[in-house]
Amino acid sequence: MSLVAGFKNAQVFTRAGDALQIFAQISASSRMWGSLCRDFCEPATAKAPVYRHIGWMTALRFSLRRRMPWETMGRPAAAEFRRRYHILEDTSSLNAELTALVPDEAPAILGNVRPPIALLDLQMSQVSGLLKDGKIPTPAYGEMLKVLRDLHDQQARCDRIKNNPYPRQYAIVSTMFVMIFVTLLPFGAAPIFVQLGAAGGLLGAISIWLTIPFSAAGLDVYVAGPVGEGTSNPFEGGANDVPISQICRDLEIELRTALGETDLPPPLLPVNGFAT
Repeated sequence: MSLVAGFKNAQVFTRAGDALQIFAQISASSRMWGSLCRDFCEPATAKAPVYRHIGWMTALRFSLRRRMPWETMGRPAAAEFRRRYHILEDTSSLNAELTALVPDEAPAILGNVRPPIALLDLQMSQVSGLLKDGKIPTPAYGEMLKVLRDLHDQQARCDRIKNNPYPRQYAIVSTMFVMIFVTLLPFGAAPIFVQLGAAGGLLGAISIWLTIPFSAAGLDVYVAGPVGEGTSNPFEGGANDVPISQICRDLEIELRTALGETDLPPPLLPVNGFAT
């Protein structure tokens, strides 16, 4: 039983670790993109690709926050968390945020089936145009293409985690075994404590009642199951998820500061130890 539960939790924690690693790479690529735009483009030209990149991060996080049938946000504990702790995507909309970032391009982007991909395609078109117009050197163009390729790769990895749940056959079998284990545990423990009761004395008088706390202690295996189930979906906005809203907001502040702006959005600070 412990092997089944352990295997499941190891796999779902790996998914959560992969998600955190993806956004660490997105952070690195975002900083590289900001540096390339600032150093190799004219100030008036650098603003558009930087803001479009912020728009891409915005569209990506809204895409990752959408509800999927197999996710756990409909469960009572998750719903209670979201009632107390609102994520940024609950209080805003992709339409409003993209309109503020890229007003001229927002209608076409929002009309696309995949807004994040549409934004990366626009980035590619502008970078190619800058090269043709002689506004950036060829080496800078090559580095920008590498960053865009990396962003495509990171988005594909995010989509893999978001659109492909932890295999349901393993999840269901694990849940069944845990329920059977928890149900049969008191019956298996009772004879042991009955034998202890035969010894007499104070321990003998209370030994049979020790079956209750002993069996309750075994429930930690059952509790670990739902925790692992929720962790297998690291982008849905739960208590144990990757704080993609906070990460994207911090990157937005960094990129806009690098452009010399001072009117910046406030950072998203953790609330009671929970970062979103």
